Order: sequence, then C-alpha cells, then structure tokens
Amino acid sequence: MGNFSFSVRNRILLSLSPEDVGLIEPHLEALELPLRHPLQARNRPIRHAYFLEHGIASVVANGPPDQSIEVGIIGWEGLTGMQLAMGTDRSPHDTYMQVPGDGHRIAADSFCEILEKSRTLRECTLRYAHVFAIQGAGTALANGRAKIEERLARWLLMAQDRANNDELQITHEFLALMLGVHRPGVTVALNLLQGRGLIDTRRAVVIVLDRKGLLKCTNGFYGGPEKEYHRLFGEKRRAR
Repeated sequence: MGNFSFSVRNRILLSLSPEDVGLIEPHLEALELPLRHPLQARNRPIRHAYFLEHGIASVVANGPPDQSIEVGIIGWEGLTGMQLAMGTDRSPHDTYMQVPGDGHRIAADSFCEILEKSRTLRECTLRYAHVFAIQGAGTALANGRAKIEERLARWLLMAQDRANNDELQITHEFLALMLGVHRPGVTVALNLLQGRGLIDTRRAVVIVLDRKGLLKCTNGFYGGPEKEYHRLFGEKRRAR
C-alpha cells in the first residue's frame, strides 16, 4: 500500500490503498515547514490538511491572554485537519510547527472530496483522530498528576518518536509553553534529567542520551497512546 511516485514517510499516506493513492497524489503539494509555520488558526476555516514527513507540529490551546498550553503533537505518524473528517471545518486550537521539517499539504476542499471516495483515507484519518484524542487525555493526566521532570521526560520521548535523530531543536521558553510551566521550572527539570545522564543540553538543543532511563523517569505517564497507535496501525510509532 502507499505506492507513490515520490518518497513518502508519512504513516497515513503509506496506509492508503493503491487506488486511493491515485486519488490523492495529484492534489499533494510538497513544501518546507519552518519553525512556527502556521498549519491551522484557531476558530478559522481550515485551508489545508498537512501530512508531515519530518518535524513536529504543536496543537496549542489558548485561554486568557498569555495563557496557552500544548494539548497535542503531530509528526510523521499523523496529519492535521482531521476535523474535516468529523464534519467541521475548524478547531478552537492553533497548530504550528515547533520543530522545523517538511511535508505535503492538500487543499481542504480536495481533501473532503477525496474522503468521500477513499475508504482507506477516511478510515486512517478517523483512527488517527481517535489516537490523537487519547494522546490529549494522556497529556491532561500528566499535566494534572505528574511531576515536572516526569512530564518533561514524557514530552522528550514523544518528540524523539517523531524526530530524525536524538537531537531535538527546542528552547527553554518553548518547553515552558508546551508544559504550561514557568521557564525556571523547565531549567530545573532539564538539569535534573541531565544530572542523571539521561539527556545533554546545548543552546536550543536537547540531546537524548538514555531513552530507557527517560522511559523509567516518566513513571508510567508515557506509552498509552503509543500502544493504541500500534494496535490500530500495526507498527511502532517511531521511525528512524
């Protein structure tokens, strides 16, 4: 399945039947996705669905002024614009690139038309939406019950799952936004993980040194959505 005429890494695209590849391929536009590139704007009509090949997108909920927090991340394993498959054309959340990369996009109208014709695209989009909802529930649980270092370890594992290597381009300020904490708390948590030999840090870079150690540090807050993804899509989430 997923017999495209160009190289594809995205798991949703690779899951399509050959017939459905023929439906969607002419509508896909390859593009670079730089840091902070907007993919969806909250409460605005979705203009495109994006299939990431590399990089990480953050889905961010916004409350009162200056009160934002990440509620989900998307990489090579999924897509943006899944709301289009559920009968709505917008989301209350912002989605933008937090780790630069590249991917393919398709206009929302074309995506909706193909959803009506493509069984595999429709099924994979809805299955991914299910897994993404479970990821959001896991994030809410971690935010409410886990220590900062446990939440950070979980986030680093999730980011590493979607990265090309063990080096993650991320700043302290952005981690603070993603975890919903103040920057000093992120610095303390990073220093704790570094002191245990689990990570190393450089300016705007976090390097994962000991994945098994990070997994243990999550204290069970990582793994649920990953297992569900594996159950539905039949392969490990991490592509290296």
